[in-house]
Amino acid sequence: MEKIKRKILDNGLRVLVHEDHTTPLATCNIVYNVGSRDEHPDHTGLAHLMEHFMFTGSVHVPNYDEALQKVGAINNAYTSQDITHYYIVLPANNIETALWIESDRMLELAFRQQSLDIQKQVVIEEFKENYLNRPYGDLMMLFNRMAYQRHPYQWLPIGKKTEHIAEVDMAIIKDFYYRFYRPDNAVLVVAGNVRYEEVIPLVEKWFGDIPPGNALEKSYPKELPQKELRFQMVERPVSSDILVKGWHMCDRMHPDYYAWDLLSDMFGTGQSSYLYQHLVTEKKLFTDISASIMGTTDEGLFLISGRPVEGVSIEDADAALCAYLYGFKPDKNFSHDLRKVQNRAEAVLLHNDIKIDDRASNLAVGETISNVEYFLNERQHYFDVTEEQMSRLISGMLTEKESNTLYYKAIKANNC
Repeated sequence: MEKIKRKILDNGLRVLVHEDHTTPLATCNIVYNVGSRDEHPDHTGLAHLMEHFMFTGSVHVPNYDEALQKVGAINNAYTSQDITHYYIVLPANNIETALWIESDRMLELAFRQQSLDIQKQVVIEEFKENYLNRPYGDLMMLFNRMAYQRHPYQWLPIGKKTEHIAEVDMAIIKDFYYRFYRPDNAVLVVAGNVRYEEVIPLVEKWFGDIPPGNALEKSYPKELPQKELRFQMVERPVSSDILVKGWHMCDRMHPDYYAWDLLSDMFGTGQSSYLYQHLVTEKKLFTDISASIMGTTDEGLFLISGRPVEGVSIEDADAALCAYLYGFKPDKNFSHDLRKVQNRAEAVLLHNDIKIDDRASNLAVGETISNVEYFLNERQHYFDVTEEQMSRLISGMLTEKESNTLYYKAIKANNC
């Protein structure tokens, strides 16, 4: 990737420009450093609702999508527990249109009551469709609520319940917007067939006069060390049981983060992974099993989930998983397997570097978390992970007394 050029405006907006003259396109990415972790426990789902409301028009641009469609642009956004990310991809010669539109909705939204009412209903329907009425939709809602006792990661970006969204009024929306949607709480990335010396004057023109907000003091309740096993069992009208287990892991900037990521690949990514080979192929106790991590800014979770084979109880499947996991000892193939998952991580990084919009997205998120230079060196971070580091996590962190376990059981039909 070509060198990234940076400028910080007087109002605090961090601007990155990445030139790539092999494409006719340009991207405009804005990441606001606000997610569901910034919500009040009684007003959850607000960051996601705010994302929707941002598309309902600003003071000088009443129809956001219509203005972009005229210049052949595509756009979208997403909300996570940590950030809200907006992006536009369009022909490079129309980049100023993207900057104009994004600056206007950073400056001042239209704040129409009818728009808020419509978006509240849209989000409530999304909540019902994806989390309440879909099989397994509430699985991670239940799990996070068990695993996190203090930190706001205990709820997902969709929120705790639909009532929280229904109760949002214009005063709440305005307070959230004016606190977080300011230039000094945002990162702007312009990438593609653009030139730094041409982009910066345009950014100054459209964003330079937007005033910064009040100083943000971000402090999140820190999870206490987990010293006891946590367990929950629920029954739902689903097709099969699912077992989910999780352990607390480090934050995104911790030196162990890349070791945790590789560990999840080694244990639970693909049919050659340890858990799949032992519990699916050999023991035939699970139909599928996988491991993953939550790549959250604050301390996340290392997760294992699997579906027991029909006829195998979830209790027996869990016992077999625990016996293997807690008794695991690296063997002579461990070094080879570590290199294999390191090579896989490198392949993913290379794939994510192909498209200009993916590159711009990664730059914007990386700069928001810390600084983009750290993330430009991710390949080396993965290859710096040692066998000793991996072994320390396996033996020291993946323990039964620090585990969270959810039995998500299928309701059995009564035989009359």
